[in-house]
Amino acid sequence: MNATLLSKEKTEVKFSFEVNAEVLEKGMAFAYNKHKNQISIPGFRKGRVPRKLIEAQYGESFFYEDAVNHIFPEEYTAAVKELGLDVVSAPTLDVEYIGSDKGAKFLIDVTIKPEVKLGQYKGLSVEKVEAEVTEEEVLAELKQVQTKNARTIEVTDKPAEMGDIVKISYAGSVDGVSFEGGQADEHDLELGSNSFIPGFEEQLVGHSLGEKFDISVKFPEQYHSEELAGKDAVFAIEIKGITKKELPALDDAFAEDVSEFSTLDEYKASIREKLAKEKEENAKQIQGDKLLDIAVANCEMEVPQVMYDNKINSMLKEFEDNIVRQGLTLDMYCQYMGTTPEEMKGNFKETSVKSVNARLMLETIAKEEGLVIPKEDLDAEICKYGESYGIDGKTMLEMIKEDDREALEQDMLVRAAMKLIDDTAVLTDSKAE
Repeated sequence: MNATLLSKEKTEVKFSFEVNAEVLEKGMAFAYNKHKNQISIPGFRKGRVPRKLIEAQYGESFFYEDAVNHIFPEEYTAAVKELGLDVVSAPTLDVEYIGSDKGAKFLIDVTIKPEVKLGQYKGLSVEKVEAEVTEEEVLAELKQVQTKNARTIEVTDKPAEMGDIVKISYAGSVDGVSFEGGQADEHDLELGSNSFIPGFEEQLVGHSLGEKFDISVKFPEQYHSEELAGKDAVFAIEIKGITKKELPALDDAFAEDVSEFSTLDEYKASIREKLAKEKEENAKQIQGDKLLDIAVANCEMEVPQVMYDNKINSMLKEFEDNIVRQGLTLDMYCQYMGTTPEEMKGNFKETSVKSVNARLMLETIAKEEGLVIPKEDLDAEICKYGESYGIDGKTMLEMIKEDDREALEQDMLVRAAMKLIDDTAVLTDSKAE
């Protein structure tokens, strides 16, 4: 490898590297094998035409593009590593010369990570976030468990009320014409859940089992279906069932039934302990985010836009992967929510800026402080990562690629740098005058 740095203007870098004739020949052989079955020359069967004959008729350059595409990724990666560049963009490639007798020389333009000038990041002051658990919060948690364990009973002797679950059949129409998705049979709807358009659930209150009636509603102006947005609609309703939830008594028997504890007081104490732990973790997260913002504000850096764009694309891809696991596509989600992928990217903009800036700063802190991740800690993290995917730790250590190992080590260094900021921070009392 013969890589040369030609110029560096902030985050924009130009460099060159050469490959010898032997390396280029590997690419040329690959290109020939790729195309030989599609080339016909009189006197030869397809796939049997000698490469020299093809080059004589079409020129050696016939194979250059595929040859370069074949050898470039590995050679480019080696050049970047040789020059010690931290590249954040796809390369722009020019070929200065190429030939089977002399190899090839490539001119590359890339964007690299910016230099970060650190400000103060140790001993930062931040207001302590209170993590005290109130009795109301304990009771609210208890109420959720009580509701989850409620018994459902049928209601036949009185009209539907808010909180009841009504089983309804309905058929909707606009100007007397049915619309897609406006019909259902025996649909369970909890009154007060606000799962239907405004005004729908309220008009079911006061009606009894077996009743048939019409209700009138107006679709919201911003409704996800443009054909229905802002339109007046009529729904023909039939109530086929009414049920309500009967909450269990909050006593020792309830505690014993829903938990490992034999008394309600013991169960409430466990809820308080759980909430306290959650609030403490949340408080640490809030304090850490504030410290991160302060430390980043103390830094100086000129971040190339491509880094923010990369983060936005990564966030959108992660979001898409999550909804795909739920049986949706990004197009379906956008149609339902009345948005577009570009609008979603805009929503990610602020988060991407904060995330990229913080990551750059923490990586720089890790270098400045000389932070090191012991091999045994990294191995343990790799094993833990593998086990989360059902892969034995030892197997994971054997199969992980060096690039992935380095990426995981870098993540651990970033967390270590964040811990340094947290550990040296000065917490001020939020109740102090």
